Amino acid sequence: MILSIIFIFIWISYLFTIQILDPHNFKNTIELRRNPSKQIIVSERGSIFDRNQELLVGSTRLYQIDLDRNAIIKYCKRNKNKQTSDVYQKTSKIIAEHTTLSQNSILQKLNKNSTSGSIYISGDISETQLTKIKSDLKKEKIPGLVENFCEIKRTYPKNQLAARLLGMIQKKEEKDNQNSIFDLEGICGLEATFDDELSGKFGWQEIINDANNKRIPLLYLKKREVENGNSLILTLDSDFQEILEENLKTGLDKYKAKNAIGIIMVPKTGEIIAMTGIAEDDSDKDDSHLRALSNFPVSFMFEPGSTLKPITALLAIENNIYTSNDEIDCREYHIEGEDRIIKDSHEHESLSFKDIIAYSSNVGISKIVEQIGSEALYDRMIELGFGRKTGSNLAGESSGIFRKLKDWQGYSLHSISFGQEISVTALQLANAYCALANDGKIMQPYIIKEIRDENDEIVKTFRPKLLRTVSNKKSLDTLKIFLKSVVDYGSATATKLDYLTIAGKTGTGEKILYGEKSYSEEKYTSVFAGFFPVENPKYVIVVIFDEPEYENYSYYASISAVPTFRNIVQNIINLPQCDLIIELKEKDKEFVQMPNLIGLTKEKAVEILRKKNLFYNLIENDKNGFVKNQYPKPKVSFDKTEVVIVILDKEKQENQNIKLEFKMPNLIGLTLREALAEANRKKIKLVINGKGIISSQSISEGSKIRFGEKCIITAN
Repeated sequence: MILSIIFIFIWISYLFTIQILDPHNFKNTIELRRNPSKQIIVSERGSIFDRNQELLVGSTRLYQIDLDRNAIIKYCKRNKNKQTSDVYQKTSKIIAEHTTLSQNSILQKLNKNSTSGSIYISGDISETQLTKIKSDLKKEKIPGLVENFCEIKRTYPKNQLAARLLGMIQKKEEKDNQNSIFDLEGICGLEATFDDELSGKFGWQEIINDANNKRIPLLYLKKREVENGNSLILTLDSDFQEILEENLKTGLDKYKAKNAIGIIMVPKTGEIIAMTGIAEDDSDKDDSHLRALSNFPVSFMFEPGSTLKPITALLAIENNIYTSNDEIDCREYHIEGEDRIIKDSHEHESLSFKDIIAYSSNVGISKIVEQIGSEALYDRMIELGFGRKTGSNLAGESSGIFRKLKDWQGYSLHSISFGQEISVTALQLANAYCALANDGKIMQPYIIKEIRDENDEIVKTFRPKLLRTVSNKKSLDTLKIFLKSVVDYGSATATKLDYLTIAGKTGTGEKILYGEKSYSEEKYTSVFAGFFPVENPKYVIVVIFDEPEYENYSYYASISAVPTFRNIVQNIINLPQCDLIIELKEKDKEFVQMPNLIGLTKEKAVEILRKKNLFYNLIENDKNGFVKNQYPKPKVSFDKTEVVIVILDKEKQENQNIKLEFKMPNLIGLTLREALAEANRKKIKLVINGKGIISSQSISEGSKIRFGEKCIITAN
């Protein structure tokens, strides 16, 4: 009892000393543990998609994983049947199965130095990989995995597609140079232009851990929710972009050019469908290097050459200075009062106004521009957007070079009329041709269609924006005929397609020698700008080759830029989702109403069909009979090119319903164009759902069908 009393007294004294007198300064330690620390929650950077929701740029979180060997050793001691070497073996095998790491390299790290302490395994583990590793280790009840967020890495499912346009990011440096918060920022391309939308805002939460470093769940701890970045939906089409890039790469090698540039736009809206710039040494650069380079279509400036001649011609058309057939002297021209002679690469005595554009005569356009004057030409160039940025808001965009009217010299009026003394970008030139194709309406070019939040809700939608209107439809329709003549029989006949009308203009721009005022004799810029179809332009395309080979005449646009343009057009109309040819065919169809031939003699029925210029096929069950049936039926509207079927039979079969039967072909796997052609041959009416390749048909292959029967097909 005495001993117990003494022990209790000593114990109470000890507790009093520890808790009240606090000789070991435990109070500060307790307070420190009660003070919450902030855990930073890194935001997700928004993704970038094309117009069809195909992912162009995404993000993945990377984690660092370590293995705590002390935890594994303790685990083996608790489980006598477990050997440390066996657990190491099993652990390394699991990690290797879900990563690119080899099992041997992981084992070497685990067995390095001592058998205790934490060991670094990798800092390049994705969330998916980490989840699988944790799951397998949990199944095996193996402890010791330590995970920590490392960084966010951008991913590019389509590899180098649109690399310069999309741009790149880097880790954002804090002002005090302490990188306590992981944050990314765009440094070029769309990543830089729309960095505020893509980046989001980091969040944080307060946490308190106990002595075992386990989190204590307390309700009063504060938290700020993370705001993930928004995603961009572009007007860009990946298929068009791929077509443009592949054809420019082919042309770059074939014509041995220094750079190749291209852009595809929708003239009615100003949407940029594809844009790219490629340098001759791009193949030697890695992906990250390419993404850091300038976007040529908006940054590279060049003299557009003869592609500006249509602008001068349009002014002459508007002011009725010349008519299309007016002849103009195009012989070598000495400008009065100036020490300058203008001549053409191919000599002409005289050309009509239209043929001056078709054959690209410098002499002819120089005489025309004299009738227009400097002020009118200057004003039109400004209206079309030359000398200033287009408003596309693309990073690195140049305004080009176009001097003010007061700075023009004696040669300037003539030079600018055929594309000298002015520098433009591909986007400026494409937008000007969009105006020529779109009844003079100048639209603001744009590449962002929508901005969406992390829940896929639309935050902002971008719509076509009309900036101003120049010229008038009547004058522009005349100019379209001029530009069509360039392709039909002029300087760009290599572009001509039998099934599609194309209008455009070639340009072979001389390059000024660096540091000098004179032009080089061997360095040129080859350009072709055009649109199609002429009647209702859907696309404007500009193709540029910078310094193509001189020796084999590739510097002529007709030899380099023109055939490349043609290949791009052919690739576009062959896309499964492109129904341009179908639309043109439907537009060209002439529908007529079927006359009633029932009861008529053969001679009378044939007479009526011939008068209406209809194709027909007679099925004569009785040569002396009467028309007992016909397809199409009376008063039914049909395409005039379809073949009418007329059935002649005996009079006693007058009330008999004669059926004409065919077998259903297999349409699955065909394109819409191929399916429509096959259906026309079989006289089947197709009801089309979707676009692309036929995946199903409502009438199975080989089934008997009647003339004109409907079949529902699904394409995707």
